[in-house]
Amino acid sequence: MHTALLALFLKGLLLALGALFAALWSTSDMGATVLEWLKDVAPVVVSLAAVFVSIAVFFVTRSFNEWQKLLAKQKLRHDLYDRRMAIYVAFRELLIALPEQGDDEIKALLRKANIARFEAPFLFDNVNLPNYLEQLCTEITKDVVGTSMYLDALSKQVAAIQNTPEAFQGRTENTTRHAAAIVNIPERHLKEINQQFAELKLTDFWK
Repeated sequence: MHTALLALFLKGLLLALGALFAALWSTSDMGATVLEWLKDVAPVVVSLAAVFVSIAVFFVTRSFNEWQKLLAKQKLRHDLYDRRMAIYVAFRELLIALPEQGDDEIKALLRKANIARFEAPFLFDNVNLPNYLEQLCTEITKDVVGTSMYLDALSKQVAAIQNTPEAFQGRTENTTRHAAAIVNIPERHLKEINQQFAELKLTDFWK
């Protein structure tokens, strides 16, 4: 649109100058008339040129500013996408690690996921997502990390304590609970997590 306006202005200016030159051409003693005309119109031409340059500078500056705003907006959207993706990846890695990794690796990934989830309310519009992530961390802490810590602590007790009926029952319950959790939690949540992170879509950033 800006280019069209500049072209229209330039076209009008050339037509006006052409009309003046044609009128002068039709008169006698054209050479003297042209010299006089040049003296008269020189200030006008200079003024028109200055106006034209000012208008051109205005539109170029305006276009440049709009382009800068657009770039800043797209950078913000890219940064938001990257931060959202980091939260999603943290929880996905945690879920995948449950049946595959040892206790230390799971604890480290759980700490990472707990830190990441605190950013969720500020980055996602889904008001249910923070609660979902909190419940997921709580479930893993209780059924995976908690049972593992119980079994580890029990294994360090003296034989007299390990062989009591209470210890045997606790070992059996926690072993069963731990084994079920590391399989069932990923099966359930690897599907649901994609729905919870529905906002995490790579769209056309230039629209």
